[in-house]
Amino acid sequence: MRLVKQSARSRPRVSLILVDWSVRESFHLLHYLARQNVERDSFEVIVVEYYSRVSEAVRKFESQVDTWLVLDMPETCYYHKHLMYNAGIFFSRGEICVICDSDAMVREGFVRAILDEFDRTPEIVLHLDQFRNSRRDLYPFSYPTFEDVTGRGCVNNAGGQTKGIQCKEDTIHNRNYGACMCARREDLIAIGGADEHLDYLGHICGPYDMTFRLVNLGRREKWHQTEYLYHTWHPGQAGEDNYLGPHDGRHVSTTALDALSSGRVLPLIENENILALRLPAAGGFVVSPRYAADWSRASLSPDPLRKDVGSAAEIWRGFVIERRGEAYVGYPVIARQPAFSALRNSLEVQAPALHELKERLIGSMRAPMRLALPWLIAVSYVLEAIGLAVFLVRTRWRRVVVAAQT
Repeated sequence: MRLVKQSARSRPRVSLILVDWSVRESFHLLHYLARQNVERDSFEVIVVEYYSRVSEAVRKFESQVDTWLVLDMPETCYYHKHLMYNAGIFFSRGEICVICDSDAMVREGFVRAILDEFDRTPEIVLHLDQFRNSRRDLYPFSYPTFEDVTGRGCVNNAGGQTKGIQCKEDTIHNRNYGACMCARREDLIAIGGADEHLDYLGHICGPYDMTFRLVNLGRREKWHQTEYLYHTWHPGQAGEDNYLGPHDGRHVSTTALDALSSGRVLPLIENENILALRLPAAGGFVVSPRYAADWSRASLSPDPLRKDVGSAAEIWRGFVIERRGEAYVGYPVIARQPAFSALRNSLEVQAPALHELKERLIGSMRAPMRLALPWLIAVSYVLEAIGLAVFLVRTRWRRVVVAAQT
C-alpha cells in the first residue's frame, strides 16, 4: 500500500471517497468539485486505487485530491470495491463519508445539499439518484451542459426528476443505489464498514450493503428529491467480462438483501482495520495478506463453494461451510469471532461431499459441545451488542464535548 498524497485538511465536514481499479478513463467529478459553493476546507477528496496504477486521469486534477491511496493489490486478484470503501473510510477525516461515481457531473450545490440534509436530520443514510444519458456522441467526455445530459438520450428523465425518485414501488431496482451514498463516519464504523465477504467480489457489490445494515442500526434511508448526479455513456460502463456474485437476477446482491431482511448490523467479513477503529485499537491501514489468495482470479469458478478460497462460501444452520480442494470443511459461525478463533481447528469437520459434511456437522459434534454451542453463540452476540453500545456512547459523548468547545 502506498500513499501518493495525504490530506492536510484538519477538520473537513465531508469526505468524498472515489474508487478505481485501473479502469477509469476520466475523473471529471473533480472538475465539478472545484466549483462547489461551499468553502473548500469543508470537504476533502480521497481517491483509492485497487491495483498499482497511478492514474493520469487523476493527475489531471491532482490539485483537487487531498488523499491518494494505492493499495497495490496483485493483478492476479479480482477487484473488491468494498475493500476500497473501507480504505477510504479509514483515511477519512470528515464527519460525513460520501461514496459516489468519479465519472459523474454534479452541480455547484452538491456538497451543500448533502450538508443541509444532515444538518436537518442527522440520523440518516442519504442517497442521491443519477440521470443517465445513452448518447454515444458525448464520448469521450467533453463537458456537456447539464441540459445536454438530461435532454435527448436521457433514459430516466421524468419531468425534471429521475424515474427512480418518482417511483414509490420497488425502489431497490428503480433507483441507483450505487451512484451516491452518504453516511456519518461514526455510523459506518459502528456497523463494521463495508462487508468484505467473497459474495461482493466483482460486479455484484455497492454501498447499499452498508445502507441496509445502517437501516438495521436505526438510521433512516432518505433520498434527496432535488439534487442529482449526471452520467454520460462510455464503453464498459456496465462492466465487461464481469465476475458475478449471488444476485436476484437484476444485479442486486442477495447477500445484502438477506442482511436487510434478517436485521443483521455487522458484516459477515469485517475489515480488520475498521474493527480496530470500532473497538478501538491503534495501528495503520494494512491489507490482509490472505486476500491475494482468496480473491485470486484463478480461484473463481461457477461452483458456489469456490475451490481453494478461504473466505466463507455458505452459511448453513449456524455453520460456515468452505470448499478446500476436493473436500468440504465446516465449523460453527462463532469460530469467526476473534474471542473464539482459537477453537476453530478443534471444531472443524471435513467430508468429501457436501451432503455428507452437513450430516457430520449435525451428528458428529460431541454432546457437551452441542449443549455449549448455543450459549457460546449467545455470548458472542451479547459481546457484539455491548461493543456497539460502548462505541455509540463514546462517539455521542465526543460529539457533545466538541460542540461545547466550539
